[in-house]
Amino acid sequence: MIEEEYQEYLNKIVASKSFGNSPTYSNLLRYLVKCTIANDVPKETEIASQIFGKKDFDPSQSTLIRVNIYNLRKKLKVYYQNEGAKDKMMLRIPKGGYEVKFGREENANSSKKKRLKQKILPVAIALLVSSLVVNWFLYSKANFNKPIRNSELWAEIFNSEKNMMLLVGDLYLFQEIDTIRKTQKIIRDPVINSKEDLLVLQNTMNSTGIIYESLPYSHLIRNTTSWVKDLSNALHDENKNFVVRTVSGFNAKELPENDVLVVGMVKTLGIFRDYIKKSSVEYDYKSHRFLFKIKDKKEKEFFEPSGEPENHHTDYALMLKVPGPSGNNIYIFAGVWDTGASQSFKNFTDAKLVKRLERKMVDELGKAPDYFEVFFKVNGVDRMELSSEIIHLGELEFN
Repeated sequence: MIEEEYQEYLNKIVASKSFGNSPTYSNLLRYLVKCTIANDVPKETEIASQIFGKKDFDPSQSTLIRVNIYNLRKKLKVYYQNEGAKDKMMLRIPKGGYEVKFGREENANSSKKKRLKQKILPVAIALLVSSLVVNWFLYSKANFNKPIRNSELWAEIFNSEKNMMLLVGDLYLFQEIDTIRKTQKIIRDPVINSKEDLLVLQNTMNSTGIIYESLPYSHLIRNTTSWVKDLSNALHDENKNFVVRTVSGFNAKELPENDVLVVGMVKTLGIFRDYIKKSSVEYDYKSHRFLFKIKDKKEKEFFEPSGEPENHHTDYALMLKVPGPSGNNIYIFAGVWDTGASQSFKNFTDAKLVKRLERKMVDELGKAPDYFEVFFKVNGVDRMELSSEIIHLGELEFN
């Protein structure tokens, strides 16, 4: 049990506006303080078990604890910058561990510094006033050029206490083993994109002595680096972090813990392909093309890429926002080719394109809806996107 002298102080911290009224972080802080007082600093597995109920937690496969501790440090920092600025006690969690440090550092030369501050205060005020106009101009310019922080499409991401994860679609690889000739080779087949597809292949093969096996690794397409870069640029200086996973290496147990952004070709989306069924834009997995009924037309039309990926070409892409299983959000950016996936994602991470998309939503739907679908036509060259046209956007409703 936490000693009484700390109980009241902890109650004050977790009830503060700066701390954010979060039961998860409140429980986490209380647990760390309790363990520190007992001189029994917990390990990641113990925190996962006691606070998050994850008995089989593997730190090498999940950053859940590290991300939550990082966020807890930020909450404490904000608290001591506001309500706790004059507190006699201070709680800190130094980097590299989970032990809580108590106390507030006192500077032995504080009186000298106070006198020095009194002398330089008039000069500081003059410098501050003279720089206000410049700072305000630069701040306004930054906000104008980077409206993402003020975008309704990003509001839930920045306000969410969920961790943020970027899932990139990777290409499935497998090996063919010839038990008679004692040879093996690694294969990438556009038709085989999962273990289930590989099983179908195995069951339909008549060749004697041929065995197919999954590999413990996959192939990342070239545009993966662009997706990571685009998200990093969008979150720059926004105090929001994210982790990167491949779709094939994603553990579905992590889904409730995170707000997830999934980017890739439709065939590489794994379990997230099911979310496309919630959209009015369909996808034909046999011919690899979208199917959609344009307004004022009687029948649905197929939309499929044209041209060569290495030259000038046209692709199609879909952007979705749907609810996750625990109040979290799932964002999907998918193309028939990687060009469409890249441009769909860029429409969510590029400041100008976000502004254009939000404005179009307001014009056509009256608002930026909680959940939505956006269908794009994308022009590109050498698998790199050049421009996009919004063919359709709509609101998605969930009970």
